[in-house]
Order: sequence, then C-alpha cells, then structure tokens
Amino acid sequence: MLMRRITLLFLLCASSMLSLAQADSKPRQQRPAADSKQAPPPAKKPVDGHLVPVQTITAPSLMVGLFRIPLRCDGEGNFYLREDAQARSPIHKLNAKGENLAVFDATSNPNFKVDVAGYFAPDPDGGDLYEIVFPHEITRYVFIYKSDGSFKSAIKLQPGFPFNANQLAVFPTGQLLIAGQEYDADRTAAMWPFTGIFAADGRLLKELELEDDKTLHDMAASGDTRVAVPGAPHANRAIGGGQVEVAADGNAYLMRRTNPVIFYAISPGGEVVRRFTIDPGDSRTLPDHMHVYKDRIAVWFWKTPSSDQMMEVVDLEGHHIATYDAPNPDPKATSRSLGAAFACYTENPARFVFLGATDDDRLQLVIAEPR
Repeated sequence: MLMRRITLLFLLCASSMLSLAQADSKPRQQRPAADSKQAPPPAKKPVDGHLVPVQTITAPSLMVGLFRIPLRCDGEGNFYLREDAQARSPIHKLNAKGENLAVFDATSNPNFKVDVAGYFAPDPDGGDLYEIVFPHEITRYVFIYKSDGSFKSAIKLQPGFPFNANQLAVFPTGQLLIAGQEYDADRTAAMWPFTGIFAADGRLLKELELEDDKTLHDMAASGDTRVAVPGAPHANRAIGGGQVEVAADGNAYLMRRTNPVIFYAISPGGEVVRRFTIDPGDSRTLPDHMHVYKDRIAVWFWKTPSSDQMMEVVDLEGHHIATYDAPNPDPKATSRSLGAAFACYTENPARFVFLGATDDDRLQLVIAEPR
C-alpha cells in the first residue's frame, strides 16, 4: 500500500523544519568549523507505551485518495472525512462500521457557486455540521447542514475586510471562532494571522491579537522555511495548517502548526484563557493532527524525513499525561501499521482511530490502544 499522508489545505508539502524557539530577532549563529566538535543529536523522547492496532475495519464502499484536514468524530462514534483532497470534495459521515450515513456537499446549494469547501466542525450539542465555504466572490460563508446531509442555512461572515478563513470551531453558545489570515496593506506580501469571534448571524464580535501573531507573520514575510511556502508569498504553514476543537470546559483550543506546537485556549467571549506549548523533543517533528476529548488533547506527530510517529497526550493546561510511539514492524514497508491519518480519540480506555486504505484504495479504520 502506498504511503498516504494528510493533505493540508492551502499548503504545499512540509519541508524540514527548525525549532520555533530559534525564531527571534537574534542573528543566526555561524556553522561551526569543520574541526569543531559537533553537538550530539537530541535524545529520543521517553515513551509511556506503544500504540498497537487492535481492530481494523474496511469500509464497505468508500474509496479514498489523500486525506485532508480536518478529520473529525462525534459523541456517537461517527466519523467525518473527505474522500480526497479536491477543492470542493464533499464530506462523508460514517458510522463505526465504516458505513456511509450521509454526504455533506457544498455544491448542492443552488444559490452559490462554490470554489472551495474548507474546514468543518460538528455542532457539539446537536447533529448539525458547519463548514467554511469560499463562494465565487470575496465574501466567506459558513454553511450549516442537517445530520442527514441536507443544506440548512448559510452564514455570511462579516469581519469588515477581506480575509481567508482556515479553521472553524462552534461553541455551545452558538458563537463561532474563525481563524485564518487577512491581507497586508501590500497585497503581494505575507498575510497577517486573524482570529475572531463571530455571532451566529456572522457579525464579528471580537478580533483577537494572539501572542505569536507578529512573530509568525514576520517569519513568513522573511521567507523562513519553517512557515513560508516557496512560490506562495501569501501563505503561512503555521496558520493555514493549524487546527481547532472545543473541549469540555467550553473553550476552543487553537493549535498553530509549529515546533514546539503552540496552543491557545479561547473562550466564547474571545478571552485568551491560556497559552501553552508542546515540545516533541526533536526539531524535525511537526504535528499532523490533533483531537480533543473532554479535558485532554492528543497530538499526532510525524518526523521528517524518517516518518517516525508519536502521540502526545496532555491536559487542558498542556501538562504531560502520556507519550506513545507507533513502532513499524517492517522499516522497509511503504505503509504504516496505523494508517496515515489520526481521526478520533477517546479515553477510559484510551483508544485512537486512524484512517488508511487497502491496496485497492478502500477506506480502512484502524483502532489502536496503548500497550
């Protein structure tokens, strides 16, 4: 089976990264002379267990290409994913047996010509699904679908300026957190990070200025390959590849795709409750996907170029709970035993669901537990 990785919306493939801790105003240190003693490689992070597949389920009919952020699950054990990385691909809702329950298709709304269907999130208190949509106009929308996939309504986002919406969280209060990027005065330059709280009717209630916004913007503007995308001067990997989910405390946990990983806990009213980081212990390691379960956060890391994998579980303040690795029984294999994409996380007992594909491209659900 060919290796499948999550395709990040609006991003190109990740290049080798350095630690974000080096992203300050100090000049870069010169490389040591050839006869200088080289620093030893960082020690491998201790693990509390190994993630081992305990069950594999093959979907009866769904075929998959590349997986695309986000991948979600709900409290009833259903999964939400796109079948490929096309700009307007529909969202599929599957049950725990891999059976297709519903399809959410942005192009089914006859009132809009949709260019891109983006980030989505299930309603935490109901069966609705929310999706960021880019119609054939400058305005961004959020489409709401009923649980059976039928279109329900559209929310016109009204920040007062043009912007790109990258991530979406739905608070139990009905307010929305939208994270993305807004244009600089120079439209050819790197975009500025944007995070806003929107009312249920699309009005911008509050724009947030997060602690690392300027640093991440300046890194992209200078072409720093930790966040910049070659050939795409507007883009910022840290922002565009971020993710967000709502936890049991009612706050949204917004992740920046950096090393160390940055998290912000944001309340429905737009207060930054806390900021914390998760250090994977290696500057070549980046987060691929994260999921929140009640009062815990699980972050799935990949290391380049070795494709080593690691799961870090923390509480809502960023305190370490567990680190699990995923040993590959065959280092020469072109696929991983857990599949390619981290889709769902639950506790008591700890269970992690991954998505992969068979040799004939049928979707597989791989359930793993720590041992």
